[in-house]
Amino acid sequence: MQVLKTGSTGKLVTYLQKKLGVDTTGTFDAVTNAAVLKFQTKKGLVADGIVGGNTWTQIYLATETPRTAKSKADRHNNIRHLHPTVRAAVVKTYVQLQAEGIPFKVFEAFRHPERQSELYAQGRTKPGSIVTYAKPWSSYHQYGLAVDLVLMLDGEWSWNTSGSKAAWWARMNQIGTQEGLMRLDFEVPHLQLAGTSSNALRQGVYPAGGDKSWYDNFMAARE
Repeated sequence: MQVLKTGSTGKLVTYLQKKLGVDTTGTFDAVTNAAVLKFQTKKGLVADGIVGGNTWTQIYLATETPRTAKSKADRHNNIRHLHPTVRAAVVKTYVQLQAEGIPFKVFEAFRHPERQSELYAQGRTKPGSIVTYAKPWSSYHQYGLAVDLVLMLDGEWSWNTSGSKAAWWARMNQIGTQEGLMRLDFEVPHLQLAGTSSNALRQGVYPAGGDKSWYDNFMAARE
């Protein structure tokens, strides 16, 4: 992902300016720099006027409200419960898509094993079509290492991958891959951390660099 700083231009700058509430000139000017410095200071970041993964993550957290899940079997989309490496990759993917006018949103992030069990039963012991081949603790979602990005069209979720929408899904997968994630051929909305395996995760080999938000939520789900 392009790092933004004074002198940068383009769609990402315009999107940044919208989020910071300054004039959308498409050029990272002095006004934009001042707004970035103010935001970084407020969030306890290094106030250097450079917009990379950490600043984008804080902008996302400040402007996107996660849904309130009613139970462990419900859908959760709070990116705070993702591993920091995945969290940053997801935010950078989301930001680039939004800047390009491709309306993907985070549909689901961390997933409790109770919900994974319900989804696995669908099309097997419960009505509906099969939506996953992973049993509880075989999905990266249980480890905070996966996300589902889905189109949001006219206020409604859309899994339409046909016609002109096919290019949007392909672009989502392309950007996600560039940011260190990988897609699953049988689950188009799904992106997960590259470089590990469900077997390694089940054996307790987790990615380095976890933070308290990820760790506390993950450990609580294991109890």
